[in-house]
Amino acid sequence: MKPNRRLGPVAWAALALVAALGEQDLALRWPALRAAPVPQTKAAAAEPGIRDLLQRYSAALESLDADAVKKVQPSIPADNLAKAFKDMRELKVAIDAVKVLSTDGVTARVSCRVTQTLTPKAGSRQTSSVTRVMRLRREGESWVIEAFER
Repeated sequence: MKPNRRLGPVAWAALALVAALGEQDLALRWPALRAAPVPQTKAAAAEPGIRDLLQRYSAALESLDADAVKKVQPSIPADNLAKAFKDMRELKVAIDAVKVLSTDGVTARVSCRVTQTLTPKAGSRQTSSVTRVMRLRREGESWVIEAFER
């Protein structure tokens, strides 16, 4: 009888089970049993840097420092932002539901929910939550916000 070189799913499962139960060198004899590396998508590769940018953006807004915001969003008019910050006692910013919509490694489009709680120097606290799409650009090893689409 000629051995069948093609194994069905049950046979592969049995071989994997044997390997897991202690016959570790089976994976060396059967290369197909070794776990193949999962290729990382561009979006997955960019996500840690993008999440870092969003955390820096949130912290910069909360600091009420227009220059700090300008470092992560260079296109923002810092003078106008500084004037707006003068009227604020506190600003809390939470960014979640982050989704990388597209990236080529140099630019990216990201969707996220931005929730802001503003406490003005005069008046009452206001909270708003909106889903935004941001256009980002890589500068060196980090990302910056280029613009908001909505």
